[in-house]
Amino acid sequence: MCRFAAFLGILLVSTAVIAADPPARAPAAPTATPAPSTKTATTKPAARPAVKPPAKPATTSTAAKKKAGSKTAASKARNALPPKPLETVELDWRELLPLKQRGRYSPNAPPPVHGYLGEGGPPASQLQNFDVNPTLAEIPVRLPGFIVPVGATANGMVREFFLVPYVGACIHVPPPPPNQMVYVKSAGGISLKSVHEAYWVTGKMRVEQTTTNLGAAAYALDADKIEQYQY
Repeated sequence: MCRFAAFLGILLVSTAVIAADPPARAPAAPTATPAPSTKTATTKPAARPAVKPPAKPATTSTAAKKKAGSKTAASKARNALPPKPLETVELDWRELLPLKQRGRYSPNAPPPVHGYLGEGGPPASQLQNFDVNPTLAEIPVRLPGFIVPVGATANGMVREFFLVPYVGACIHVPPPPPNQMVYVKSAGGISLKSVHEAYWVTGKMRVEQTTTNLGAAAYALDADKIEQYQY
């Protein structure tokens, strides 16, 4: 009986220990807890690039538009300023010719042309060349030359004349071609003593054809100043 009682006591103690063991299995649940922390770490980096990149192009585009607008405004302001007055350009007769014809230019008068009548023949005819230098249009110039009066004089004053690079010794020397003649008008006029005296004429040049019984000119000018040429 004593042995049976002792065995029974051991059995009861073992049963009590086994019944108390199941609550100790609860710590197995924490093995699943790392999963939420993994999801949170993956979601945060993905959210950042989606917000910041669009903000940068928007700022740059706005700044570029403002800069472009300021450039346009500055350009309009410059264009609104009045143009600077051109300075008077002192010309040589060669410059009245087109660039391609300047190689054949000569400052000397051509020789007289006589027909079978000799000195009693008609005046030499003018070579018709109206090719001009278009860059001279509407600019103030100063040009030396000789004066050939056009029309009648009033009170000894010449108010209309051709300015030419040379004066022939007689009517048989061909006059310069039209692109080497300037038709000049002078409001005040000039008292001309001799056609063999040279003068400086200043005024705004025009590319304009004028024809008279003396010849034709491819340029015209309203004289602002006429000065005797000093050799």
